[in-house]
Amino acid sequence: MNTGRRLMDLVAFIAVLATGIILVAVGVEPEALAIVVVALGGLYNAWNGTKTARNDRGSSSAEERE
Repeated sequence: MNTGRRLMDLVAFIAVLATGIILVAVGVEPEALAIVVVALGGLYNAWNGTKTARNDRGSSSAEERE
């Protein structure tokens, strides 16, 4: 299961990198792109943290049942 998560992280990283390259090639100012990248990074961290918290809660619930 850890391999699947790492694969998802790699796909997300490549997608964000490709999007940044395309936006710079199209003519978006790098300063504006930096703001968007920081915001998307924050959203990804929030999603990733929430997902981890759900997994932790699920594990503790399973342990309590035993």
